[in-house]
Amino acid sequence: MEAPIYPFKPIHSAQSLALALGESEHLLERLAVRADRMYRHVPQKKKGKPGETRDTYDAYEPLKRVQRKLVDRVLSKAIFPAYLHGGIRDLKSPRSIHSNAAVHAGARFVILQDIRNFYPSISKIQVDTLFRGLFGFAAGVSALLASICTRGGSTPQGASTSGYIANLIFWDVEPKIVKSLTDRGFQYSRFADDITISCTREPSSEELSDIVSTITGMLASKGCHQKRSKLHMRVRGQGIRADDATFLPVTVTGLSVFNGTPSLTKLERKRIRSAVKELEVISGSMPEWAALEPMYHRAMGRVGRLLACGHPDGEALKARLNVIKRSYQTPLLERYQQTLNAEYEGLN
Repeated sequence: MEAPIYPFKPIHSAQSLALALGESEHLLERLAVRADRMYRHVPQKKKGKPGETRDTYDAYEPLKRVQRKLVDRVLSKAIFPAYLHGGIRDLKSPRSIHSNAAVHAGARFVILQDIRNFYPSISKIQVDTLFRGLFGFAAGVSALLASICTRGGSTPQGASTSGYIANLIFWDVEPKIVKSLTDRGFQYSRFADDITISCTREPSSEELSDIVSTITGMLASKGCHQKRSKLHMRVRGQGIRADDATFLPVTVTGLSVFNGTPSLTKLERKRIRSAVKELEVISGSMPEWAALEPMYHRAMGRVGRLLACGHPDGEALKARLNVIKRSYQTPLLERYQQTLNAEYEGLN
């Protein structure tokens, strides 16, 4: 049975934790007390929902530094089972939206499930239990880390530790469910809060009811809940009704899976090309790179989905975006060189 594993010795004292992170014990204890007040609120626009935002948070220093060290030296050292795909460093078996969708490539039937308010639902108590149970850390160490990794009693989306915690939070219940599904001919994967289950046949109504109730129970065991509006069961060829009454193709983390290999839909490819073209147009009238940079990174992220699928448009669109970036960088380098020349002439 595949399950998350922490293959290193547990940490039994705050002193040992401080040594492992290369920070003072006093700083860790102070951050644990003050962590709730050490975040900047960064609301993010929800894709496809104008006017709606998602609450994300960016940690201030030195909390951000400590969280990154915790990721590099502890959380990322866990061994993650193959059914987890979101935000995991794994050079041997890279995880991405493509690897997640590939699990279900060629399926005849797909069940899509979503966790409602996933990150805020992961409580400080559950994070404490994770460090004690999976990592085997001492109670005092686990409590300290739970405080450093949470804000206001829950896991803040946007913190560097939160993605790893979200992947591992079902460490003691998810493996058994995955094995049971696999034994019955189903494929399971999870990308953060997106759960996908598929098979090469059409399941009976009893099987579907059992699967939904089982996943609901798994979520409830950690204080999480399904987002009912995102629960979809579809046979190959069926679509999902959108808010505007049109039907969208079924996708897994944005990729079509009913063919032999994961791929982007024609509509999404068109949207990505349009996003790159829009950036090219806007760049002609936007003098400062700082204002354009967030749009550049969003567009590059979308182009990355084409690259992940091996689509030929990916490299061409990436090159076009990099031309835009270089057009801003060159004047900066020229101004820097002019400054150096002026300083050199002043010395002479």
